[in-house]
Amino acid sequence: MKQNNNDKQLKEWGYSVKRLPWDDYDQPDDLSHLSPDEQLISSCVHQWYYARHAGVSCYEIKLINSIVIEYCPICGSTAFYKNGFYRDGTQCYRCKNCGHKFSPLTGTIFEDHKIPISEWIEYLLYLFEFHSIRTSARDNRNAESTGRYWLFKVFTVLKNIQDDIVLSGDVYFDEMFFSVVEHKKLIKDGKQLRGISRNKIAVAVACDGYGNKVLVNEKTSKPSKRSTWDAMSSHIKPGSHLIHDGDNSHSILVKKLSLTESVYPTRMTRNLPDKDNPLDPINDLHSLIRRYMRVHGGYNRNQLQDWMNLICFILSNPVNRYEKVQKFIKIAIVSPGRVKYRDVMSQKKPK
Repeated sequence: MKQNNNDKQLKEWGYSVKRLPWDDYDQPDDLSHLSPDEQLISSCVHQWYYARHAGVSCYEIKLINSIVIEYCPICGSTAFYKNGFYRDGTQCYRCKNCGHKFSPLTGTIFEDHKIPISEWIEYLLYLFEFHSIRTSARDNRNAESTGRYWLFKVFTVLKNIQDDIVLSGDVYFDEMFFSVVEHKKLIKDGKQLRGISRNKIAVAVACDGYGNKVLVNEKTSKPSKRSTWDAMSSHIKPGSHLIHDGDNSHSILVKKLSLTESVYPTRMTRNLPDKDNPLDPINDLHSLIRRYMRVHGGYNRNQLQDWMNLICFILSNPVNRYEKVQKFIKIAIVSPGRVKYRDVMSQKKPK
């Protein structure tokens, strides 16, 4: 039995494990009342389900218990002590100050998780590979609402992922634009506004030759010197070389950060093949971003920066997708960021 093997391994590691009658989740139901073809289908579905929704493994418990606790996640006190184990083998702590019990996952996106952390691995692999939430949920046999709820958790973990990124050397920079939602588009003379208008949202996009990328929502339709400075000033190392299309809003970066520059206006690069286009690195990055956002076409524009944080994480090192999943989980288990289902998924509109 899988669960018995888990219990044996956990006990060898010194964890206390309590068994309850309903813990034998992998026992098949009695199928004797079904016809042979119904038995085959039912048994296959049963096996598929538990292959996708296995219980918490001993290795997951070991990972959780390896987290170094520095303070109580409820009150912040450093006065706490170990207080036995939860029934699955997870270490339990109790705070001397507030008296609350807590686990290593309390206060993180995994707090009170009913689905094993291991199931996040497949979810993240799909999310990092340009799959939509719907197809990911279908393939993982989860509810689509679970995928959307987990997406909020991903956004929480990656909220500050770009804060410390500083580009240097040759820095390629250009804005790209996303459309506002259909019902908010402005109409003039019976037609939607075209080009760079209030129907667009500008995102500053930059990259350098070291694999670093920055994607920042400028929260405006037409970039200005102020919006460009607010978005990029902390992300470009002074003295770097800026390669751009010469938009007037970029000049403030050159001036205040003492940048050298190479300017290639759009009229010069419009018909050039990619291999001859000096702005190809930033154009290629734009293409990847558009491709990813097309997969998630129904996204909330208020979360545009969250999406940019996610894309930045996906396109940054490490390149290996399993290492990227490992990096995300490491960040998540040590980052405060509890996300309650009712807070992000409630259909009720705030008063």
